[in-house]
Amino acid sequence: MTQISIITVGMNHLSYLKPMLASVYGDNKPETPFEMIYVDNCSTDGSVEYIKANYPQVKVIVNTEPLGFGENNNKGVFASTGKYIAIINPDIVMHPGSLDKLFDFAESHPDVGIVVPKLLNPDGSLQYSVRGFISLSILLARIRTKGKDNVDDKEVDKYLCRNLDYSKTQAVDWAIGAAFFLSRDMFAELGGFDLDYFLYMEDEDICLRSWKLNRPVIYYPEAVMTHNHLRGSSKLGKKTLFHLNSMKTFFRKHGFHVPSFRSSFKGIL
Repeated sequence: MTQISIITVGMNHLSYLKPMLASVYGDNKPETPFEMIYVDNCSTDGSVEYIKANYPQVKVIVNTEPLGFGENNNKGVFASTGKYIAIINPDIVMHPGSLDKLFDFAESHPDVGIVVPKLLNPDGSLQYSVRGFISLSILLARIRTKGKDNVDDKEVDKYLCRNLDYSKTQAVDWAIGAAFFLSRDMFAELGGFDLDYFLYMEDEDICLRSWKLNRPVIYYPEAVMTHNHLRGSSKLGKKTLFHLNSMKTFFRKHGFHVPSFRSSFKGIL
């Protein structure tokens, strides 16, 4: 019986998919029964051909037109069969046992909504992957500091959760959507990713909706993955407009200030 369905969406990410797939099917292959569904978003770099030639066990879905992040992942989930869903970006590399640990944790904590692993940068340093919910003041701070993370700003520090103990299993408001782990039932209860977002903010939105269902988002550092973070909206361009439009959608749906759920979480892990 398939326990985990890995869902990966790619668009001209072949250079990242090669190490990612090698980590999934090589020495770091999960012991838990799994399947992988790859949704190709109109790549022209040979991604589909490479996967079919080297990993025929991967189920490949090829789009005829580009779709948004959420819609592509929902599409992959609909084609999957596992008890659990692992949303894994193509720029992720698995560490030994990472998916197995997420599976074991989720199995023993059925009241949890979404579990996220510890992410490392390619040089092995810690990646600040946990976030506080966006607010109007934080948005203004991000604009003021040009979206840079390495700045001395209290609002940015609050948003990036710099003071978080990243060695501790704990509830968090949300985490970047490079690697999410949740049950199929939970994904269905959430209705999947919100299609009102084309690109960006889907991860923050789905975590907030999980909290609103009293299902916490848990950071689980025993599971480790490397993330070659592709920050497409950090420079002004088309993706910046997508990000700003998604923020408008988020504020319209959830308001300009979302209280932190993790600060009031009383659950026992």
